[in-house]
Amino acid sequence: MIEFIKTKEGKPFETENAAKMRQGQLKKEGSETRVVETDGGWALEKKRPKRIPLGTRNVLRYPDRPGYHRHVINDVDDNILVKQQAGYEIVQKKDLPSGDPRAGDASQMGMPVSKGVGHGVKGVLMEQPIEFYNEDQKVRQDKIKADESAMKQPSSEGGYGKVEIGATG
Repeated sequence: MIEFIKTKEGKPFETENAAKMRQGQLKKEGSETRVVETDGGWALEKKRPKRIPLGTRNVLRYPDRPGYHRHVINDVDDNILVKQQAGYEIVQKKDLPSGDPRAGDASQMGMPVSKGVGHGVKGVLMEQPIEFYNEDQKVRQDKIKADESAMKQPSSEGGYGKVEIGATG
């Protein structure tokens, strides 16, 4: 069923410009419409929102911010505090683009972006400058390389046999 938006009195807009002005107001509120000619005037036809099939949307995915690495951190034990000490900051709702016209309201200010992740645990969206993230990844990779190197070294403490890493023929 097609839904038409007309004047408060239920009549078509007298001019196309009047319909376009109302269309602009509705767009700010998040409603998509198109101007159509109808009943000797103009009306707005409401567009059906794009359908997103179930199971295809990642509810923990948030838009990227250039120059930052974002991650959802489980709010258990001291996870949030540890991440803050590592340079992460909590992302606020006011800092995310949103289709919600109330996103900039005072009630939304200072509220962290969070979502239930299961078993009564909340995930909090945090971010840190990409430089910090890259430094942490390098330290992590260096440790892995050192551990792998230590495993490949022959043991002088009476170990049995030897370890070889490679393809077998």
